[in-house]
Amino acid sequence: MLKRLLASAAAAILTAAVVIGQIKPIKASALLFTPNATVQSEAAILMNTDLNEIVYEKNADMKEMPGSLVHIMTAVIVLEECADISGTKIAAKEEMFDVFDQDEYPEDLRKASIEAGESLTVEDLLYAMMLTSSIEAAYMLCDKFGDGSQDAFAEKMNAKAEALGMTNTRFLNGTGLYSARQLTTARDLMTLLSYAMTVPRFEAIACANTYTPAVAATYEKKDVWSWQHANLMVDESSGYYCHGVRGIKTANTQEGGRGIACKGSRDGNNYLLICMNSPMQDNEGNNHFYHLEDAQNILEWAFVHLTVQEIMDANTMLGELTVRNAEDDDFVLVKPVEGFSCIWCDTTDVKSVQKIYNWPMEIDAPVAAGDKVGTVTLKLSGETLADIDVVAASDVKRSFWKYNLSEIPGFFKSKYLRNTWVLGIVLSVLYIGGCIFFAFRYHEERKKRAAARAGHLKNQSR
Repeated sequence: MLKRLLASAAAAILTAAVVIGQIKPIKASALLFTPNATVQSEAAILMNTDLNEIVYEKNADMKEMPGSLVHIMTAVIVLEECADISGTKIAAKEEMFDVFDQDEYPEDLRKASIEAGESLTVEDLLYAMMLTSSIEAAYMLCDKFGDGSQDAFAEKMNAKAEALGMTNTRFLNGTGLYSARQLTTARDLMTLLSYAMTVPRFEAIACANTYTPAVAATYEKKDVWSWQHANLMVDESSGYYCHGVRGIKTANTQEGGRGIACKGSRDGNNYLLICMNSPMQDNEGNNHFYHLEDAQNILEWAFVHLTVQEIMDANTMLGELTVRNAEDDDFVLVKPVEGFSCIWCDTTDVKSVQKIYNWPMEIDAPVAAGDKVGTVTLKLSGETLADIDVVAASDVKRSFWKYNLSEIPGFFKSKYLRNTWVLGIVLSVLYIGGCIFFAFRYHEERKKRAAARAGHLKNQSR
């Protein structure tokens, strides 16, 4: 049994390491659209998970108090560390209720009627935490997997956040209890949520509509332990119901406002949405679920108006280039090396995308089909959507005679010819100088020999 647990744990750690290596922090996208309704939440971000593209954001890098949205990270840590969530049990301790009684904002706490001494599985507690924001369940899980220390569990959360690239996040606890220093951003939470959706069992638990633990009857709590997801968007009887939406997590805090993280799927399009710090009350002081209204409006807008649109076809001929010294045709057609598609809002005309061509007026033969000749840049409202390589669409052979004739003028202008001329002149000067030098010596030698001969004849005449 122990060997199996160790093997399972090792496999989970290895899988997590591989997935973390593949998950990248969510970056700001250049192509963003705006919903056709006012978003009351102070921060929001919407990502299409089919293409991993951010399509809408509002103050996505503003630091906010996440409240019980931290339970997403709590669930990730627990699921990755617990090899048997249905077989591992945790008993509620009396001391945790003292912590709740001393909390600065007791009205923020959501309880699932778990009492001291009652024992539930890790699986049961994960459902209670994710569906109802159960403070008891969150505390029990953090206590168990923090080895009895809430601070130690928070350290694990921060280590995971750092590994995921959540650079604007700091966790102080995994329960969601109020702390002004526990801050994150909508963008960081989207990075976390994207990763959490890859963790086995997370989505099944976080997106369940209802759950009743098997021991509910044993404790005579079948009614109070029939937990419903707090996201009213999944309740068909609610005025906030939105077809295709799945639960995940809600948050309600006096200081941090209301928040929600949810999944939306319709007609083959899949989204993850996070809204943070929406007002708790309307102008008249009445409780109002602005976070649900925002989520409903944003997702309905996305389902209706956003589609994958082809901006550039890979087979589109973008123009022609003049080819010097070509054997036949003196031009070649050019096309993008690949097409470009992205999430697009139907209220924006595709023709508004600007295509900026970057290639020379002429190129030299030979040219092979597929040779890069330049790039094309796609822009919308000054923002770059993509830089795509442009290639030749066909082969162009080089003409032997045209090429060699074209090289003749260049030969006379080449540095090699200039260097040859300089070398020739230098050698000629040296040669002429040598000739003059040796001619002068020869002349002097003749004069000496003539003088010597004249002296010799003179001596003989005597």
